[in-house]
Amino acid sequence: MGAGSGERDVGLDLLRSVAMFAVVAVHAVPYLGVVCGADVTEGLAKLFLLCDPVFFALSGYFAIRPLKGTLRDYYLGKFVSVVVPIIVYSVVAYAFAARFGYLGALGLDGDASSAVSPAGYLAFASSIISGAWWFVPVLIPMLLGAPFLFVMLEALSDSQLRLLVKVVIALSLWGVACDLVASLSAFGVTWAADLSSTLLHLIPARMEPLFGYPLFFCMGYALRRLGSVTSGEARNHALLLGLLFWVGDALLAQFGFERSNPSHLWVFSTVGAFVLAAGVRVRGSRATRFIEWTSRRSYSIYLFQAAAIVLVFGHVDLAAFDGATRVFLWLVATFASYALSWCAASVLDIVLLAPIQRCLKQAFGIAGARQVSTKAN
Repeated sequence: MGAGSGERDVGLDLLRSVAMFAVVAVHAVPYLGVVCGADVTEGLAKLFLLCDPVFFALSGYFAIRPLKGTLRDYYLGKFVSVVVPIIVYSVVAYAFAARFGYLGALGLDGDASSAVSPAGYLAFASSIISGAWWFVPVLIPMLLGAPFLFVMLEALSDSQLRLLVKVVIALSLWGVACDLVASLSAFGVTWAADLSSTLLHLIPARMEPLFGYPLFFCMGYALRRLGSVTSGEARNHALLLGLLFWVGDALLAQFGFERSNPSHLWVFSTVGAFVLAAGVRVRGSRATRFIEWTSRRSYSIYLFQAAAIVLVFGHVDLAAFDGATRVFLWLVATFASYALSWCAASVLDIVLLAPIQRCLKQAFGIAGARQVSTKAN
C-alpha cells in the first residue's frame, strides 16, 4: 500500500508490517487448537485482532487529506490502487486454489469446489471478498468519503478536535462499563444483559455516524493532526493505557466476558500502537528499505495470505503434537505463511500488478495522482 508523497515514516511502515503479520496470525489461530488441554484460541485471536482497528486508522491517517487533483482523479486512483489488486489477486488465488485443490478451504463448498469455470471463479471471488477479504469492501466507502471528511474535520480548531476526542474517550469507557455489566449474565445474574441494553439505549456508547470501524478511520486523522502537539507525558500515558487495555481485552475475551465488536478498548490500544510507532528509530539503510518494501507490499500480502495459510498449514500436522512443541510449530508455520505471502506479493506486484496499474493510470490520465495507503484482514 502506497503512502502518500514526501518522506516516509519508518515507524508507520513498521507498524503496518507488524500489523500485517498479526492479520496472518489471527487467521492462523484456528489451526492451533487445544494446547495442554486448554483452548486459548479466543484470547490469542483477540490479541492479534488489534490489527483491524490499526489498519483502519492507518488508512484514515493517509486518506483524510486535501486532494491533489480533481475528485475524478482521486476516485479513479482508488479504483486502480484498491479495486484492481482485488481483481488480479482473486484470479491468482482462484488459479492457485484450483491447482492445489484448496477451493473448498478458501471459500467454496459442495459441487462448486470442483467447478473450474467463469461461474466457479465468480462464486469464489464473491465468497473470498465477503469473507477473508472483508476489510476492503468495508474500507472502500470510507475512502470515497475521505475528501469530504477532510473538509469537515479540518474546519474544527485544535481545541474543538481535542474536545471531540475527549467525548469519544468518555463514550468508549462507558461502553466498556456496559459490556462488563452484560458479562455478569454469564455468572448467573439474569438481569445483567437487560440492564446493559437499557443503559446503552439511554446513553449510547458510540456517536453516529462514527459507529464501528469508521471511528478508527477518523482517528487516523486525529492522530496525525494532534500527535505533534501532544505532550510527552500524555503520549506516555496513552502508551501505557493502550498496552494495558490491549492485554485486558484479550483476557476478557478468553474468559468469556461480553465485548462489543469492534471492542471499545481498541480505541485506547490503537492510540497506544501509534504512540509506540512514533518512537521507533531504525538504524541502517538496509533495514529501513526492507521495512519500507514490506509496508508497500502489505495490501498484496493481505490478498495472498489466505491462500498461503491454507497451503502451509495443509502440510503441518499440529494434531500430532502438544504443549510447547505444538506452539513452536504453529509459530513456525505462521511465519512461513507470512514469508510465502511476502514473496508472492513481491513477485506478483512487480511482474503482474504494477504493469496493469501503470496502463490503467495512463489510460485514465492519472499517472501523477496521489495514492492512498490501505490494508486489510
